[in-house]
Amino acid sequence: MFRTTATRFLQRAAQRGYATEPTKETASAAHKLAEEALAQKTGGAGGSSRKATLPKGDKKPAKAAGEKDSQWKAYAVGAGAVTGGAIGSLFYYGRPFTDGRDDKYVNEDPFSAAYHRCVDRYNEFQKKMHEPMWKNLLPDPLPEPYQRPYTLVINLDDTLVHSTWDSKHGWRHAKRPGVDYFLAYLSQFFEIVIFTSQTSMNAQPILDSLDPYQYCMYRLYREATRYVDGKYVKDLSHLNRDLSKVIIMDSNPESFSMQPENGIPLKPFTGKPNDQGLLEYIPFLEAIALFNVPDVRPVLKSMEGGYLPEKWAEWEKKFNDQHRLQWEQEQQSKPRNLGSLLGSGGGANQNPEQGPPPTQLEQMRKQIRETFSAEHAQMRQQQDEMMKKEMEAQKEKMKEMKMTVWDLMTQVSSGQPVVPPPGSDNQQPPPQQ
Repeated sequence: MFRTTATRFLQRAAQRGYATEPTKETASAAHKLAEEALAQKTGGAGGSSRKATLPKGDKKPAKAAGEKDSQWKAYAVGAGAVTGGAIGSLFYYGRPFTDGRDDKYVNEDPFSAAYHRCVDRYNEFQKKMHEPMWKNLLPDPLPEPYQRPYTLVINLDDTLVHSTWDSKHGWRHAKRPGVDYFLAYLSQFFEIVIFTSQTSMNAQPILDSLDPYQYCMYRLYREATRYVDGKYVKDLSHLNRDLSKVIIMDSNPESFSMQPENGIPLKPFTGKPNDQGLLEYIPFLEAIALFNVPDVRPVLKSMEGGYLPEKWAEWEKKFNDQHRLQWEQEQQSKPRNLGSLLGSGGGANQNPEQGPPPTQLEQMRKQIRETFSAEHAQMRQQQDEMMKKEMEAQKEKMKEMKMTVWDLMTQVSSGQPVVPPPGSDNQQPPPQQ
């Protein structure tokens, strides 16, 4: 094949060069050149007329018998090691329990009993991995009067903030309108706990920016959740608190599926600036604390079947209507006694033309909100001043640090003793001569 190809190539070259039909001499010369090229490729003598053949592909030499035996020995050793490790693990993790529990497999044969104990230990390990990291997620309640009577557990994602990501700005977090007032006002009545399914590494910077005044007493992260059917569930039984005094607010009802009677499902926050989803719940939560409800679960049960703020507004309207009706009946029977059974305190000095006196709930609500407005403004001013002083102190310390990181690395790499900056507390006195 090589000879034929070379002959054709030379013939075409001759045709292009002379534009004439190839002669016998030209064909003979081309044939001779092809023979010489083939002889050089196959290692033969130039110009030899013997017929040459192309070398066939090299074949791999067959493995020696000893090499095959060593390979099988390696396989056998590996299989033996795996089998021995499996049997050793079976008897180690299948050993009898030493924690005082009854051994259900004592009457079985050793292999079967060891296998069942291994399965039990594996299931216990899986269960521990899916449970909260600590049995009690919160410390013991504070003594009176520092402990709040109720505990409010509230979610972070799509409840207090809404997070978005894009390639241009990365992660951005929008704070829900009214978060500052919601946390500050309800911290008077509730021990506020932020419970998120995010990891502490991701959620802690967000919470530091969200709650700089630390109205939330505790923070719980993914490590405190229970993993059930591929979802992170917040088990309130591990809070170390009386569940009759615990309320959880979350935009994902599945997160409190283990204690649904304690939960308030919220509308997810989608980043709209006119959202009022948090502030609408303040009157209801405020009334829970002011009425000193012994168990919040029946109250939450009575509010099911609709939007809770609207149902509470309807209930409060009925309550006010009953109060007005009762006051009107008292006015007809006792015109001079204008007090109400709800403790309005109006007495005989109440003018009938002004209508019924405010209810006990309205009086307490007005008093608490006025007190909070005055104290909160003063408290915020003091906290802002303290934070400002701390920032200024940090800036002053940074200015005093005249030695840069590069100077420090240069001194250390050169073997020179590290000299502290002037005015620092660690500066050593000069040696005495």
